[in-house]
Amino acid sequence: MRVKRYEYKDDLPEELIREILLRLPARTLASLRSVCTSWRNLISAPDFTFNHLRRSYFRDPSLTPPQIAYHRIILPSVTIRVLSVQSMMENPSKPTRLDCFRGPCDYTIVGSFHGLLCMFNYDRSQKSHAMLWNPCTGFTFKSPEISGIARISGFGYDHLSDTYKLYGIFKKNGPSGMESSTRIYTFGPTSSWRRIDDIPLALLGVGVPTDDHCTFHNTTGVFFCSKKACTINWSIMSPKKDWITKDVVVYFDLGKETYGGFTLPVRLSGYCTHLCVLRDCLSVCYEDEIKRHWIMWQMKEYGDPQSWTTLAIIPFYPQLPLRGNRLRPLYISESDVLLALSSHFQMVLYNLNDGSVDFPVIDSPSDNNHHSFDSSHYSDSFHIYHESLVFPRGLQSNSSDMLLRFMKPKPKPIIS
Repeated sequence: MRVKRYEYKDDLPEELIREILLRLPARTLASLRSVCTSWRNLISAPDFTFNHLRRSYFRDPSLTPPQIAYHRIILPSVTIRVLSVQSMMENPSKPTRLDCFRGPCDYTIVGSFHGLLCMFNYDRSQKSHAMLWNPCTGFTFKSPEISGIARISGFGYDHLSDTYKLYGIFKKNGPSGMESSTRIYTFGPTSSWRRIDDIPLALLGVGVPTDDHCTFHNTTGVFFCSKKACTINWSIMSPKKDWITKDVVVYFDLGKETYGGFTLPVRLSGYCTHLCVLRDCLSVCYEDEIKRHWIMWQMKEYGDPQSWTTLAIIPFYPQLPLRGNRLRPLYISESDVLLALSSHFQMVLYNLNDGSVDFPVIDSPSDNNHHSFDSSHYSDSFHIYHESLVFPRGLQSNSSDMLLRFMKPKPKPIIS
């Protein structure tokens, strides 16, 4: 039987087509690029991409729905997995589907913004390169190689130059022992890694060297962007003074390429979990072992320690193991439901209004527990991103051999 080929006829005015397409979700638009050449050119145009992203921010957030991306080590390769935040929140009891992608070994996600995921790859010769990937469109761009392994890293967007930058403190074996250098890479067609100043010791506290990784609560920086500045932030524990642990935030300004810092709320016991951004505010979560609860803080005015405000106090739950249980907030919905990850890789939904708790079911065919992830995940590797059509201006995909291919999940056994 002959299949009749569909021929698209452009009978509508181009401006009307453009306005219609701007109202469609990013994933739908990515698939519509194959309809015809004119649609592909329109959807791929930088001004269309920018306007679609702007519309999602100010008018319709559903155009770029939030997703969670994380990596899972299954030697000799790494799988990148993506799951829908909306699916977990709307129906926690229904298994949320995992989209799986296969990549080279030792790929780690270091940050995301505008729908782009930034990843580091390390090889046995202690050389590294970065890759920028848009899971929605398939865009990939590979950076030049650099010697060493990034022990501290961060990725973000410089709004002053409209560029994406990657920060790293690299370690490598030198003639006189271990050598350290701080580098930055601006994603561009002719860019290279640049040497920049190290983090000033004064920001870290007396006697705390920059390469003492035990002081960093998060070795992967958290990106925060406002009208004033766009920064990469790390939470660091300074030495105890008068039996009080002083936690500070050290940040790197991507526009000025300078450092700064400020204090976190004082804690008397427990752990400081990773920094995060919730509702456009820098946030942090403390575990209080004495009072047996978590305290979530938000910084209402970025950079002002006096603006730290308690967002929520969350009690310990019997469903979550208590020992070493650090709660990592990921996302808050418009209906005040918090999505968080426990240190035992269990997703948690906590309603900030009535205190109810739920545990979303994850459709993970390789894991035995459908409520949690196994120990081959790391909390640093979980990143929220919003699907988009974005690709950096002036860049073309240059790593077709590095494309992450879809890996179909194993079929579930048939129960008779």
